[in-house]
Amino acid sequence: MNEPDSFPAKKYHTLKNRLFFINLALNILFLVIFFFSGLSLALRNKAFSIFSQAPLINGFYIMAFCIIFYILNFPLNFYEGFILEHKFKLSNQNLLSFLMDSLKNAAVDFILFLIILEAVYFFLNTTANYWWVLASIFWIFFTLILAKITPSVIIPIFYKYIPITNLQLKQSILALFDRCKLKIRGVYAIDLSRKTKKANAFVCGLGRNRRVVLSDTLLNNFSQEEIEGVVSHELGHYVNHDTLKLILVNSILAFAGFFLADKLLKNLLFNDIAFFPIIALALLLLGFIILPAQNGFSRYLERQADLFSLRVTKNKPAFISMMMKLAKINLADLTPSLLIEIWLYDHPPIAKRIKLAQDYKLEN
Repeated sequence: MNEPDSFPAKKYHTLKNRLFFINLALNILFLVIFFFSGLSLALRNKAFSIFSQAPLINGFYIMAFCIIFYILNFPLNFYEGFILEHKFKLSNQNLLSFLMDSLKNAAVDFILFLIILEAVYFFLNTTANYWWVLASIFWIFFTLILAKITPSVIIPIFYKYIPITNLQLKQSILALFDRCKLKIRGVYAIDLSRKTKKANAFVCGLGRNRRVVLSDTLLNNFSQEEIEGVVSHELGHYVNHDTLKLILVNSILAFAGFFLADKLLKNLLFNDIAFFPIIALALLLLGFIILPAQNGFSRYLERQADLFSLRVTKNKPAFISMMMKLAKINLADLTPSLLIEIWLYDHPPIAKRIKLAQDYKLEN
């Protein structure tokens, strides 16, 4: 198979990478201005003038903050999510569909954000000395709940589950389960083609709600052997307990983040919601600093899932052709710079995944 044209992919990802850093810089600037200009204090005082109970005061502040943040970020998000995707002929969305998704994303983010912050400020105001411990425990519990409900609650907000009508493909997928001695709720498909030409697959959920999800763009453009390679990769995540590993790592980071916030900002009255932009700024910078470590761990898990796929399917040509198709359909940069890979890539670059397959020694 011929290698995909790399120039459009390079240009596309160069723009995407620039937008990431521009967005980071603008968010930092927004938080600094919002706090030091007095806007945060004015918003807190307005909430006080309307409500008397702390949860309502905090809720009003958080809602207003999220609305302002959404409006200010919308132009950049619109360019990246709509204009850029259409420019590179990756999007199938019309303007109304994009706007509806943008509002739904904002609503879901607001609800999750509100729950987390209300809990954090409750602990700050009731257990000042060890609030960060309780906040971290709540974060772990909330993350587990969110992971469990994602397949049945979050995904249907944005996509419709559709049946896999290819009976031969379904049988081959079930045979993969048997070969791996796995019991899983099932393999599902979503109508990703309504929004994008890109192809994707992922494993989500916990316990009995865990499932492998394939995009219809994957089902429509890949051969049965290639899809088996994708499914076995996702099963590798299941076998290796990668969802729980990621939750564990993120839980450790949550403990570290809340602990550092307590130690570094303890001289501030940061149980006052007006100081929220300072806390958000500290956590944003901390998140950026540890991003290479997080992504490095994620790339390791993805590499192990690739090895599992090769070990189970024993089909190197299908794995390689599948990767080349993904690169072409998703306009992936086969060979990003090392710095970009380290900082921004949560999957190994396609070229490295292909090289892994080429070098893999098939077991008898």
